[in-house]
Amino acid sequence: MWLETILAIGMVTSAVFAIYLKETVSSVLSLSTMMLLLALLYFNLNAPFAAIFQLALGAGTAAIFLLAGDTLTKKTDAKTSTKTKLVGLIVSAVLCVPVIVGTVATESFSSSVDLSISSAIWELRAIDVLAQGLVVLTAALGVIILLKEERRRK
Repeated sequence: MWLETILAIGMVTSAVFAIYLKETVSSVLSLSTMMLLLALLYFNLNAPFAAIFQLALGAGTAAIFLLAGDTLTKKTDAKTSTKTKLVGLIVSAVLCVPVIVGTVATESFSSSVDLSISSAIWELRAIDVLAQGLVVLTAALGVIILLKEERRRK
């Protein structure tokens, strides 16, 4: 129980750093650290395949695509208004509602079904795994489009 708590605190801390750090490389490293801690949590919960999948997609591929996208785009110093921050906060809060409701519903559902973490991830959360793969595919297509645009300019 203590290890899970420490990993959760580390994940939240790394995620906050990923959002608030100004340098892109530092932010991506912090995000990769969060993904690594999540993979450790999966491994600790006896879901080694999910841990490996998380390491490959989360820490590896996402970091590469984020850094590639950053190097291919122009840098501008944009000021974020208070209105934009408030809208972002409201959208984040609204997006958290399905997660909270799903967690509560899953807890009541899980009391009647005896599943291990690894089987729950692969059987009940298959759509999440599919969505992560789709995100990586979308990021790859975005980087390819940026590379083609860069070639055309030269």
